[in-house]
Amino acid sequence: MAREIYFYNLEAELLRAKLNKADLALMIGISTGAMSSKFTGKTEFTLEEMEKIRTRLELLTEKEFTYDYLFERGE
Repeated sequence: MAREIYFYNLEAELLRAKLNKADLALMIGISTGAMSSKFTGKTEFTLEEMEKIRTRLELLTEKEFTYDYLFERGE
């Protein structure tokens, strides 16, 4: 059985921005299934996807984020 990987900081910032994972998938141009695979560790976020996520969250929340913060893994 695959271990689940959570991006706690990313999920917290999505909540603050009033977004869910489906919204995030749409914003960066991937399917909800692909987004689910990224959150469970089956696939990795690409640098391009990480940049799109960071940029959009910064615009929506008017905060600045680092990649290390948003994409820190918790298991």
